[in-house]
Amino acid sequence: MEGRIPQDLSESSEQQMKPGQEHHEERTRAEIAAKVTEIWARAVERPEVDEHTDFYFHGGNHFLAPVMIQCINDEMDLELTVRDLEQARTIAKLTDLIYFEKTRIDRSTVVPLRHIHGSRPPLFIVHGVGGNVLGFYSLARCLNEGQPVYGIQAQSLLPDREALLGLEQMAAEYVADMRAVFPQGPFNLLGFSFGGLVAYEIAQQLQAAGLEVGLLGMLDTRQPEWMRGVPTRGPLYRRIFWRMRLLYLRTHRRKGRLRYLWRRLGERMQRVNYMYAATKGQGKVASSVRNVREINYVAGISYTVRPYPGRVTLFRAEHDPNEQPLPPDLSWGQFAQGGVEIKDLPGDHGRILYQPGLDALATELTTALREADSEHATGSLRSGNAEPNPGRVSMEI
Repeated sequence: MEGRIPQDLSESSEQQMKPGQEHHEERTRAEIAAKVTEIWARAVERPEVDEHTDFYFHGGNHFLAPVMIQCINDEMDLELTVRDLEQARTIAKLTDLIYFEKTRIDRSTVVPLRHIHGSRPPLFIVHGVGGNVLGFYSLARCLNEGQPVYGIQAQSLLPDREALLGLEQMAAEYVADMRAVFPQGPFNLLGFSFGGLVAYEIAQQLQAAGLEVGLLGMLDTRQPEWMRGVPTRGPLYRRIFWRMRLLYLRTHRRKGRLRYLWRRLGERMQRVNYMYAATKGQGKVASSVRNVREINYVAGISYTVRPYPGRVTLFRAEHDPNEQPLPPDLSWGQFAQGGVEIKDLPGDHGRILYQPGLDALATELTTALREADSEHATGSLRSGNAEPNPGRVSMEI
């Protein structure tokens, strides 16, 4: 399964989950969480485990992982893999994954994270470099009760589609899937890290099609130029440590460390192959040789940023561990013709979707969505009598 998030897209935006169904969803999730907790506790031989505890850092290891996954599959009639556990390393995230697997009907890149019966424009949250949207479920629950939320998972996770190496081509697929759910807009977008680049390109394509973009939010998103320069910055030992993810070596026993290193080297070779294919104009990757993270990384560093005729809202982590400080707007001001609104959040890049940053992000995001709704309503009232603000994407349909 490799981190894929199944979903039900059979309902239109006018036929979303009704209030009574939300309680059923909560009960179902609670039952799944209770069962996962029971199996988890047996596997790590601990009487109590926290739903946010990382399996590999609190009693679990790569010998227990397949045993626990097999128990979950046998007792819950599933087909999860150890790779799924690596993507969903806590009880909370594994519960989300199992819920989506049990309730799926169809497959698409668009994943309903929060069904709400109402007319408010939904928020589409674009995946990070890892491809899945599990980490956004907690954020969706923290937003205004009337806010529908969809996640956009990586197209390279879907087995029936060829993986695309070009970010523009990825965005085009996402736009088509978004419009199947919400045809006319306005479209509210948020992208995490690499996903901010994708959200930026989605906004470009929506605007070019004459559709309205409400919020274009980026969650600690760097420029492709910065991504391309990362391997050349800092001492050599530190670059190797982070790029090879050697931090996770301590989660392996001695015999497993060599296998982990070998796998990481293989992933780096895949990246080289993808970069070569991209430079030769080969824009697709067969399912048998795809690596989601490396595909997205290559798409990011190959992307050329163009000026955007609207505003970017940048949600930025206050703590920046990089040795070379970055400008407050992460250099987006030179491309966003409507300006960049910066909202600082506690924590660093890796913890921005965890507390206390999660509550701060939900508060700022709720405010930004409310402002986007207000601007849309004002623009609709004025559309017959005034020219749209040139600093915003405001195209009436």
